Amino acid sequence: MSEVLTKRKKMIFSEWFRILHHGYFEKPFQFETLSKPKFVSGKVVPNDLNDLTFGQVIELQGIQEVGSMFIVPLRVIMGMSDDEVMEASATEVVRFAAWAAREMERINKLFASTNRKPTDKERKAGIELLRFGVFGTVDYYAQRMGIRDHEEVMAVPWMRVYKCLQIDSEKAKYELRLRKVYEDENSRK
Repeated sequence: MSEVLTKRKKMIFSEWFRILHHGYFEKPFQFETLSKPKFVSGKVVPNDLNDLTFGQVIELQGIQEVGSMFIVPLRVIMGMSDDEVMEASATEVVRFAAWAAREMERINKLFASTNRKPTDKERKAGIELLRFGVFGTVDYYAQRMGIRDHEEVMAVPWMRVYKCLQIDSEKAKYELRLRKVYEDENSRK
Protein backbone atom coordinates (compact mmCIF):
# COMPACT_ATOMS: atom_id res chain seq x y z
CA MET A 1 0.00 0.00 0.00
CA SER A 2 2.73 2.49 0.87
CA GLU A 3 4.29 1.83 -2.54
CA VAL A 4 1.02 2.91 -4.12
CA LEU A 5 1.13 6.22 -2.29
CA THR A 6 4.82 7.01 -2.19
CA LYS A 7 8.29 5.53 -2.57
CA ARG A 8 9.15 6.61 0.98
CA LYS A 9 8.28 4.32 3.87
CA LYS A 10 6.68 6.95 6.12
CA MET A 11 5.02 10.07 4.79
CA ILE A 12 2.64 12.25 6.75
CA PHE A 13 -0.69 13.11 5.19
CA SER A 14 0.05 16.83 4.68
CA GLU A 15 3.07 15.92 2.49
CA TRP A 16 1.08 13.34 0.54
CA PHE A 17 -1.86 15.71 0.03
CA ARG A 18 0.46 18.42 -1.29
CA ILE A 19 1.82 15.93 -3.85
CA LEU A 20 -1.71 14.78 -4.79
CA HIS A 21 -2.94 18.36 -5.10
CA HIS A 22 -0.12 19.21 -7.53
CA GLY A 23 -0.70 16.05 -9.60
CA TYR A 24 2.75 14.52 -9.13
CA PHE A 25 1.66 10.87 -9.03
CA GLU A 26 2.87 8.96 -12.08
CA LYS A 27 -0.11 6.62 -12.18
CA PRO A 28 -3.45 6.78 -10.35
CA PHE A 29 -4.13 4.39 -7.51
CA GLN A 30 -7.36 2.47 -6.96
CA PHE A 31 -8.84 4.49 -4.07
CA GLU A 32 -12.02 2.37 -3.94
CA THR A 33 -10.11 -0.88 -3.35
CA LEU A 34 -7.88 0.25 -0.49
CA SER A 35 -8.35 -1.82 2.65
CA LYS A 36 -9.49 -0.43 6.00
CA PRO A 37 -6.61 0.31 8.39
CA LYS A 38 -6.76 -1.19 11.87
CA PHE A 39 -5.41 2.04 13.39
CA VAL A 40 -5.00 5.70 12.52
CA SER A 41 -2.44 7.49 14.67
CA GLY A 42 -2.69 4.70 17.22
CA LYS A 43 -6.49 4.96 17.50
CA VAL A 44 -8.51 1.82 16.76
CA VAL A 45 -10.71 2.08 13.68
CA PRO A 46 -14.27 0.76 14.26
CA ASN A 47 -15.52 -2.24 12.27
CA ASP A 48 -18.35 -0.21 10.70
CA LEU A 49 -20.18 3.08 11.02
CA ASN A 50 -23.31 1.67 12.64
CA ASP A 51 -22.69 3.55 15.89
CA LEU A 52 -22.74 7.02 14.36
CA THR A 53 -25.48 9.49 15.15
CA PHE A 54 -27.81 10.75 12.46
CA GLY A 55 -26.07 14.13 12.67
CA GLN A 56 -22.68 12.54 12.04
CA VAL A 57 -24.04 10.72 8.98
CA ILE A 58 -25.47 14.00 7.67
CA GLU A 59 -22.09 15.68 8.16
CA LEU A 60 -20.34 12.90 6.24
CA GLN A 61 -22.94 13.03 3.46
CA GLY A 62 -22.20 16.73 3.05
CA ILE A 63 -18.58 16.21 1.98
CA GLN A 64 -18.04 17.79 -1.41
CA GLU A 65 -14.37 18.78 -1.63
CA VAL A 66 -11.42 16.46 -2.17
CA GLY A 67 -9.56 17.70 0.91
CA SER A 68 -12.64 17.24 3.07
CA MET A 69 -13.02 13.61 2.04
CA PHE A 70 -9.81 12.83 3.91
CA ILE A 71 -10.12 15.17 6.91
CA VAL A 72 -13.84 15.24 7.79
CA PRO A 73 -14.29 11.46 8.26
CA LEU A 74 -11.41 11.34 10.73
CA ARG A 75 -12.78 14.35 12.61
CA VAL A 76 -16.35 13.00 12.71
CA ILE A 77 -15.63 9.30 13.29
CA MET A 78 -12.36 9.31 15.21
CA GLY A 79 -12.52 12.73 16.90
CA MET A 80 -9.21 13.86 15.38
CA SER A 81 -8.41 17.53 14.84
CA ASP A 82 -7.39 18.79 11.41
CA ASP A 83 -3.80 19.16 12.66
CA GLU A 84 -3.77 15.57 13.93
CA VAL A 85 -4.99 14.34 10.53
CA MET A 86 -2.32 16.35 8.70
CA GLU A 87 0.40 14.82 10.91
CA ALA A 88 -0.94 11.24 10.65
CA SER A 89 0.46 8.58 8.35
CA ALA A 90 -0.60 9.26 4.76
CA THR A 91 -1.24 5.56 4.20
CA GLU A 92 -3.53 5.32 7.23
CA VAL A 93 -5.47 8.50 6.33
CA VAL A 94 -6.02 7.55 2.69
CA ARG A 95 -7.04 3.97 3.54
CA PHE A 96 -9.41 5.30 6.23
CA ALA A 97 -10.98 7.75 3.76
CA ALA A 98 -11.54 4.96 1.23
CA TRP A 99 -13.14 2.73 3.86
CA ALA A 100 -15.32 5.56 5.21
CA ALA A 101 -16.50 6.34 1.66
CA ARG A 102 -17.53 2.69 1.15
CA GLU A 103 -19.34 2.68 4.50
CA MET A 104 -21.21 5.87 3.60
CA GLU A 105 -22.18 4.35 0.26
CA ARG A 106 -23.65 1.38 2.17
CA ILE A 107 -25.56 3.68 4.55
CA ASN A 108 -26.85 5.85 1.68
CA LYS A 109 -28.14 2.73 -0.11
CA LEU A 110 -29.99 1.66 3.04
CA PHE A 111 -31.72 5.03 3.31
CA ALA A 112 -32.48 5.02 -0.43
CA SER A 113 -34.10 1.59 -0.07
CA THR A 114 -36.81 3.13 2.12
CA ASN A 115 -38.05 5.24 -0.79
CA ARG A 116 -40.94 3.51 -2.49
CA LYS A 117 -41.87 4.10 -6.09
CA PRO A 118 -44.89 6.41 -6.23
CA THR A 119 -48.03 5.28 -8.01
CA ASP A 120 -49.24 7.06 -11.13
CA LYS A 121 -52.04 8.68 -9.10
CA GLU A 122 -49.55 9.91 -6.47
CA ARG A 123 -47.33 11.35 -9.20
CA LYS A 124 -50.32 13.04 -10.79
CA ALA A 125 -51.24 14.55 -7.41
CA GLY A 126 -47.69 15.94 -7.04
CA ILE A 127 -45.99 13.63 -4.56
CA GLU A 128 -42.60 14.80 -5.86
CA LEU A 129 -43.31 18.17 -4.25
CA LEU A 130 -43.20 16.42 -0.86
CA ARG A 131 -39.46 15.62 -0.98
CA PHE A 132 -37.83 17.84 1.62
CA GLY A 133 -34.35 16.30 1.86
CA VAL A 134 -32.54 16.00 5.16
CA PHE A 135 -34.84 18.48 6.89
CA GLY A 136 -37.81 16.34 5.88
CA THR A 137 -36.20 13.25 7.37
CA VAL A 138 -35.37 15.08 10.60
CA ASP A 139 -38.90 16.49 10.82
CA TYR A 140 -40.46 13.10 10.04
CA TYR A 141 -38.50 11.37 12.79
CA ALA A 142 -39.14 14.17 15.29
CA GLN A 143 -42.90 13.97 14.66
CA ARG A 144 -42.93 10.18 14.72
CA MET A 145 -41.13 10.05 18.07
CA GLY A 146 -42.74 13.11 19.67
CA ILE A 147 -39.51 15.10 19.73
CA ARG A 148 -39.97 18.87 19.81
CA ASP A 149 -36.39 19.94 19.11
CA HIS A 150 -34.96 18.89 15.75
CA GLU A 151 -31.43 19.09 17.19
CA GLU A 152 -32.29 16.08 19.39
CA VAL A 153 -32.82 14.02 16.24
CA MET A 154 -29.25 14.74 15.19
CA ALA A 155 -28.04 12.94 18.34
CA VAL A 156 -30.10 9.80 17.63
CA PRO A 157 -28.25 6.76 16.23
CA TRP A 158 -28.72 6.78 12.44
CA MET A 159 -29.74 3.12 12.50
CA ARG A 160 -32.83 4.01 14.56
CA VAL A 161 -33.91 6.69 12.08
CA TYR A 162 -33.33 4.26 9.19
CA LYS A 163 -35.34 1.48 10.88
CA CYS A 164 -38.32 3.81 11.43
CA LEU A 165 -38.18 4.86 7.77
CA GLN A 166 -37.96 1.21 6.73
CA ILE A 167 -40.91 0.16 8.90
CA ASP A 168 -43.09 3.02 7.69
CA SER A 169 -42.12 2.36 4.07
CA GLU A 170 -43.11 -1.31 4.38
CA LYS A 171 -46.40 -0.32 6.04
CA ALA A 172 -47.15 2.12 3.22
CA LYS A 173 -46.44 -0.58 0.62
CA TYR A 174 -48.75 -2.97 2.46
CA GLU A 175 -51.52 -0.37 2.63
CA LEU A 176 -51.25 0.21 -1.12
CA ARG A 177 -51.50 -3.54 -1.77
CA LEU A 178 -54.46 -3.85 0.59
CA ARG A 179 -56.25 -0.92 -1.07
CA LYS A 180 -55.68 -2.60 -4.45
CA VAL A 181 -57.17 -5.88 -3.11
CA TYR A 182 -60.28 -4.00 -1.91
CA GLU A 183 -60.57 -2.14 -5.23
CA ASP A 184 -60.29 -5.42 -7.15
CA GLU A 185 -62.96 -7.06 -4.96
CA ASN A 186 -65.30 -4.08 -5.35
CA SER A 187 -64.86 -4.03 -9.11
CA ARG A 188 -65.94 -7.72 -9.31
CA LYS A 189 -69.23 -7.04 -7.47
